[in-house]
Amino acid sequence: MVSIYLKNRLKSLTFIFCLLPFFLIGSGVNIFLNSPDDSGPKNPKQKNKIRIVVDAGHGGHDPGAVGKQSKEKDLTLAMALQLEKMIGKNHPEVEVLLTRENDVFIPLFRRIQFANEEKADLFISIHCNFISSPSTRGTETFVMGLHRAEENLAVAKRENASILLEHNYKENYDGYDPNSIEGHIMMSMFQNAYLEKSISFAALVENSFAKMKVSKSRGVKQAGFAVLRRASMPAVLVEAGFLSNEDEEAFLLSEEGQSKVCNAMLEAVTDFISQKQEENRTVVESKTAGTNADISENNAGKYRVQIAAMKTVKADMDSSELRKIGQLHVVEGKDINKYMVGDFMTMDEAQTAKEKLKKMGYTGAFLVVLP
Repeated sequence: MVSIYLKNRLKSLTFIFCLLPFFLIGSGVNIFLNSPDDSGPKNPKQKNKIRIVVDAGHGGHDPGAVGKQSKEKDLTLAMALQLEKMIGKNHPEVEVLLTRENDVFIPLFRRIQFANEEKADLFISIHCNFISSPSTRGTETFVMGLHRAEENLAVAKRENASILLEHNYKENYDGYDPNSIEGHIMMSMFQNAYLEKSISFAALVENSFAKMKVSKSRGVKQAGFAVLRRASMPAVLVEAGFLSNEDEEAFLLSEEGQSKVCNAMLEAVTDFISQKQEENRTVVESKTAGTNADISENNAGKYRVQIAAMKTVKADMDSSELRKIGQLHVVEGKDINKYMVGDFMTMDEAQTAKEKLKKMGYTGAFLVVLP
């Protein structure tokens, strides 16, 4: 009797174990593919949409900067989730992807790799700053590049220290050592092919911070950040404030503070979306005007150079320097006002004007073909 009972129990257990993998798959449990240390998040892909990846810095066993009352990883996640909702509400035509939605550790290289795989149009990594001086305050937005100040190097060192928590970090980062000066010089040499547009978006972010009085804007800066390395889209790292400053930490901990930071980033994103949509329209016009995406000058109308797109009309945008290049045109829209320069009859003239405008500081300038 006992022998028969044990045989039956064994058969039952074998049957259950055979069905277990199917149960796990059917119930949505993924015990291998969703390992935060190795793979990063997986998100469904939607076609024909502008894609923005929002990255909450640090996470899991990597707390980031630690203030008296808070940890960087918690604040960045709260702001990333809020920014995702804000963009979704104000721009339903845009797809927002998050690198993490909870308190998990994701290697730095996987964050930007994920953005590249998803063919994102913009990458925003949200962070909080920390420094030995408790009186230092303000926002900074970084792009990939060679650090020109020791304080920029210090920020990059602190943020890149997360690499040491990763498995096989030397293989993943080509032998990079975040503890060596040579390593940071090597990292900073990974120039982003989209540096110009990264700087342009970073300027939009810092302008919004200053305009909305989030804090003192410390400007757009360059340094070698591992999370921005090998980005195939405009990519920035936003330092929303200093946790080493008690007042700024309290501000970033508050709902009002987080909302203010996210609203400022939303305004910058709105300007970026407008510029991106205009670029897409220009590409379509270019393709229909000629063959192989070349514009036929016989069929094309006038050319202009767009230098900005903003919600508000800026009366002080016009200047004598701009007028030397061409007349400023303000095309007012329902949500966005576009600022364009010139009425050029040839593409060569427009290209020359665009390069001059970029040297004047309008780094995001691009050609617009009028019908």
